[in-house]
Amino acid sequence: MKKSIKAILYDEHSSLWGLHFRIPEDIALQFKEGKTSRIIATFNNEVLHHCAIMPSSEGPFIMLNKEIVKDLKIRTGDVVQIDIEKDTSKYGMPIGEEFEAVVFGDEAVFQHFQNLTPGKRRNLIHLVNKVKNPDIKINRSMAIAQHLMETKGNINFKQLNEKIKEFNQRNKIR
Repeated sequence: MKKSIKAILYDEHSSLWGLHFRIPEDIALQFKEGKTSRIIATFNNEVLHHCAIMPSSEGPFIMLNKEIVKDLKIRTGDVVQIDIEKDTSKYGMPIGEEFEAVVFGDEAVFQHFQNLTPGKRRNLIHLVNKVKNPDIKINRSMAIAQHLMETKGNINFKQLNEKIKEFNQRNKIR
């Protein structure tokens, strides 16, 4: 099922969420499955984004980051064509081969990863996906794997960031 809508980009200037599109309630309900509404949104037939339709007292919305807004070359108040389809991927976003090789390739690391909440899994996948350089992707994946083993799957993002910096210094990556 695919739905197309036109929506306005809003910015609430909030510490929780800012740039977003409001989604009609009837459309949002069509993508709700249990507690989640994971979708793939394509903006102006260009930028594909794995995300969620989020609930709010003011109505459902799709949150955007500044990077996507920059890629789309849009500003607050602009109207955008959004094509929405259900995200059927296992983790709610694609997994890069570097992350898959490192984290899924070690049974103990994989078990710790599988025991995380879906949001924490997506967060770790995103940490690797957001960089383009394959060497940095491998480096981050290795840091994540070591952190998962050291903490027995209890993610501490501050410690993880330190672990990533440590791996960067060790491997001379900037």
